[in-house]
Amino acid sequence: MSGADQAGPIRSILVATDGSAAADEALERALGLAEQTGASVHVLAVVDTTMNPMHFGVDDVDELQRTKKRLVDDLVATVGDRNVEIHGAIRRGRPANAILAYADENAIDTLVVGRTGRSRVADMLLGSTTDRLLREASIPVVVVPAGDTDDGDESLER
Repeated sequence: MSGADQAGPIRSILVATDGSAAADEALERALGLAEQTGASVHVLAVVDTTMNPMHFGVDDVDELQRTKKRLVDDLVATVGDRNVEIHGAIRRGRPANAILAYADENAIDTLVVGRTGRSRVADMLLGSTTDRLLREASIPVVVVPAGDTDDGDESLER
């Protein structure tokens, strides 16, 4: 995937966000890591265009895009007082695919995502973006459980 030296220092971190509390926790973890390492942080929101088109029209997708842009812009603005280089982006498509493509296009070397409290059964039935990222990413993935901003013992890293 990325041409980044996986054994080398962390230079760029991608945080996928959907506006959830788990995503906010992931952003906080990524910012802390960036402050320690001098890495830049990329905040990415994905408009899922793989949903059933019978439920959403073009105007609805455009409104979702505007909503995601406001989300990313607000997150980037709130980070302004931290000593971290930050970039915001929006993509359309299947979330895991869009996240991995963005990571590849931008030579990201670490991915940080939040984990919701959904059950294992729900993840198996509904699919899980985080699970797909863990299985398909060729870069380290840090999964931050919702409500976990302490020392990181509960994070999964691959």
